[in-house]
Amino acid sequence: MRRVPRLPILLLVVGLLAAAVVFRDDDRSSGAASGTAAPADAGVPPAAALSASWFCSEGTSTPDGRADETVVITNIADEEVAATVTVMPGGETVPVSRTVQVGAHEEERVRVADVLETPEPGVIVEVVGGQAVVAHEIRAEDDVAIEPCARGAAEDWYFASGTTVRGAQQHLALFNPFGDDAIVDVTFLTDTGVQEPDPVQGRVVERRSRVSIPVHDLVPRQDVVAVHVRARTGRVVAERSMTFDGTAPEDGPARDGVSLSLGAIEPARTWSLPVGTTADGGAALVALANFGSLASTVEVEIVLPGDETLSPESVPVPARGVVNVDVSGRVPDDVQFVVRATARTVEGNEPPVVAELLEWWPDESTSTAVATTLGAPEPARRWVVSLPDGDADGIVSVLNPGDGPVTAEVRIHERGADPRSAPEAAIPPGRFASFALGSLAGGGRVVVVHADQPVVTGFTLMGGGGAMMLAVPDFAGDAV
Repeated sequence: MRRVPRLPILLLVVGLLAAAVVFRDDDRSSGAASGTAAPADAGVPPAAALSASWFCSEGTSTPDGRADETVVITNIADEEVAATVTVMPGGETVPVSRTVQVGAHEEERVRVADVLETPEPGVIVEVVGGQAVVAHEIRAEDDVAIEPCARGAAEDWYFASGTTVRGAQQHLALFNPFGDDAIVDVTFLTDTGVQEPDPVQGRVVERRSRVSIPVHDLVPRQDVVAVHVRARTGRVVAERSMTFDGTAPEDGPARDGVSLSLGAIEPARTWSLPVGTTADGGAALVALANFGSLASTVEVEIVLPGDETLSPESVPVPARGVVNVDVSGRVPDDVQFVVRATARTVEGNEPPVVAELLEWWPDESTSTAVATTLGAPEPARRWVVSLPDGDADGIVSVLNPGDGPVTAEVRIHERGADPRSAPEAAIPPGRFASFALGSLAGGGRVVVVHADQPVVTGFTLMGGGGAMMLAVPDFAGDAV
């Protein structure tokens, strides 16, 4: 028998394995074309990325829709980028696209109904040419909510703060932008226990379509409703909106407005919520949801301006349970504050949780509104704030969660002008700084927070139609 050299065969095998890895990575990064997506981290794409896709799930684009949707594209690059907004109506209807050019350090807004009027719009925004952030706002009458879109789809999505009391409607929007159907199960953690209604077990989300699930019909009259979406097959993008009509429930405050939340893709041990306020009568709850099989104890810390911190509160959260914590009740009037929630180690276990804030303002205030936002599990050195339409009269809060001091500044970019910035703020460990955008008044719409060490940034809009959102992190961004 003739001896066959082993080295060429080994090289061939290695080459085939490398090609398989490249093919797999290309398949994962090709988004809707391949039926898979990049991780759903909602962060700024790397500077070296040739393109990036963003997925916006909730919103409507018909005259009688519950939440008129507008996409907000914020270019933080030094060059122009192209953004293609594609609206998928589902079924046999062909998707419709529109491409806009976004100048360097500028913002463009695209109303979804101007691209396509459809009852269930699923929106993909493909950005080519540089770094940009995509968010979207929804409007219901005089109120507005804004939230970043997702960078990809996932198998799991979690929401902590929700309610279906009288006067509240909660919609869960599931978007499948890919070429194969997805099958999902939805679980609700409520104040009366775990609920898994039959209509959302094995629910099919057809390819290239979005479905809206009326949570208030499935689990009515629940004071607290946390949500877990689990895909058996495929992946989806999940967002949740809540609309309050001002009706007073059986027990609790009357609320009026609309809120929007992008879900978390996994629980975590630590959450930072840099958006609380008691100004203009604001009130806030933090929901702590434990989707695991072990009970958790969460330490809730409220940080006030200056050097004051309220004594931490230890909150037991049962397995597969959710608890509301009244944080504003411990805070003086007319004060900005931030919240940190940390799950303790219990008997050697570290059960993670999901933390989300619900804020509202009463009818007699000038900020009559409702807002929700999930916390941030990780800090970053640079954050991008997407502003809702109208006056940029809001407050940017920057929390230093680390052990050392941080220097941070807010830069506002205007068309054809050098960026303006507020004076730098030196932030001690565990403290936060607030920047009033009104003091930087002008036509600028691109707001970027830079820090020399990792921080967490949030935005609060005061005035009619108040809103809150976590800014978009740039984990690889240079803060210089």
